[in-house]
Amino acid sequence: MLESMSVSKEAIMFAIKKKKFLLILLICLLPVSALANTGIVKKVLNGDLVQIGDTFIARLTGIKAPPQDEIWGYKIYDFTKKELEGKTVKLFTWTTDNTTAGIVRDENGHPFIEIGYWKGEYLSFNEVLLKKGYARVDRKYLPENLKHYNNLEKEAKEKGLGIWEKEYINWSWNFFP
Repeated sequence: MLESMSVSKEAIMFAIKKKKFLLILLICLLPVSALANTGIVKKVLNGDLVQIGDTFIARLTGIKAPPQDEIWGYKIYDFTKKELEGKTVKLFTWTTDNTTAGIVRDENGHPFIEIGYWKGEYLSFNEVLLKKGYARVDRKYLPENLKHYNNLEKEAKEKGLGIWEKEYINWSWNFFP
């Protein structure tokens, strides 16, 4: 009888330690999970600007797509609309201090986001635009952990995709710095 009681005490101690560990893990991960949310893309405003829900308007992090009035702009806007509008997506924001007050914003006050979505596999929409040549890297607003965007842009540029077609580069003076 004493043996079964000691086993029970050990089991209880193990369970308590396990719960403490899980609680500490949850507390540690809380700031990270607060930076990734889901939402429905209600409206695409431009190739790199979307409205999530009724009021949240955000720009895609680390990239810049041409406006609709430029040669590739409407095609990119249309692609973005077909891919995202009405779909549930995962949103990742970047902060300077891990709080909502520190969310990085563009000149117009739009927070920057990376959009993740499911299309047969999990994809970063920001990366999709770069790979297709539908956007260029916005080095001014490129977080450190997205520096691989430069390689995606380089590959699209080398292949002459989308905005990297010679005819477009020579025409568009407003879009390229």
